[in-house]
Amino acid sequence: MLSITNQRGSVVVFITLMIVLLLIMVGMGLDTGQLAYVRSQGQPAVDAAALAAASALPSGIDATVQARATAFNAKNDYLASSKTQLLQNDSVTFINYDKSTTPPTITKVANAAAANGVRVAMENTNPYAGTTTGAMNSPVFLTPLFKLFGGSAPGTQPVSVSATAIIEGIPAIPVAIGGCPPPNSCTSVNGDTATGCNLFQSNSNVDNSGWTTFTIGSANSNLIRDLIDNNSTCGFTPPVSIGTCINMQNGQDTAALHELEQIYLPNNGSPPNGGCGLIPVVDTTVSFTGCSPVRSWAKLCITAIDSSGSPKTIKGNLTCNVSNIGPTATSCYIPKLVRDTNSGM
Repeated sequence: MLSITNQRGSVVVFITLMIVLLLIMVGMGLDTGQLAYVRSQGQPAVDAAALAAASALPSGIDATVQARATAFNAKNDYLASSKTQLLQNDSVTFINYDKSTTPPTITKVANAAAANGVRVAMENTNPYAGTTTGAMNSPVFLTPLFKLFGGSAPGTQPVSVSATAIIEGIPAIPVAIGGCPPPNSCTSVNGDTATGCNLFQSNSNVDNSGWTTFTIGSANSNLIRDLIDNNSTCGFTPPVSIGTCINMQNGQDTAALHELEQIYLPNNGSPPNGGCGLIPVVDTTVSFTGCSPVRSWAKLCITAIDSSGSPKTIKGNLTCNVSNIGPTATSCYIPKLVRDTNSGM
């Protein structure tokens, strides 16, 4: 008669359970590593595609923007799947990126002409109600183990990647105005267009404009003149958005006015952009010293400069409420990637 205390064979049960546990742990490690690898391959692809697509937004043509994104297509052989995952036109969502809110707000818009950014994604669900082209499908290694024990599990796991890029215009003339049109400066106003505007430069309260170096250091004469000298070739003015706090300086900078005369007045050759440039609009109550946020954009076409009077003036035709991208505003712009919290990016 066998003893009820006989424990022979218990080690086999223990080892079997340990092997199963180890297989699960190994499978989880392999799956985690594979999913991270697939994402690491897909993310740079959509990053590059988004930047390329955003750079085409000034064209205002949907097909041109989409072609920039799909030009980066490549077969994802690393997915070990019979499905070839490609970026398509539907991978591109046109968006408006509003930097003035906290956090910035992303809204889907109808087309490239209404957009200042794009979102490029390979995903099953678009949080902005756009179309989808499907996520990347990565093979998983736990599936055979589940099937071994009679369970069921999918053989692949979807991996979504997305990137959002916006385009920002680079201002041309280092002058900021208070309101558009600025108070007491225009002889006539027709809608958003004001003709014969005088931008006053002085050290008193009559000012309706001031010099700015945007986000470069403190506003000083040398930096202002450098910005004027370089803006015909897009120079080194940083991109500035609505809500960006820009550095400003009050005062009558005769040397800077002379630089504007040499570069922007029509009788001095062929000025950049036809003598016109994109300038920031700030609050009407600003004192034009220190830092103040950009409220909107205006286009200034300089017609005359008085560098000897008091106050000194820049006179020109002013168009209010223009976009900071596109040929009607500026030919200098830069695309950049931004965070998209709705996508977890």
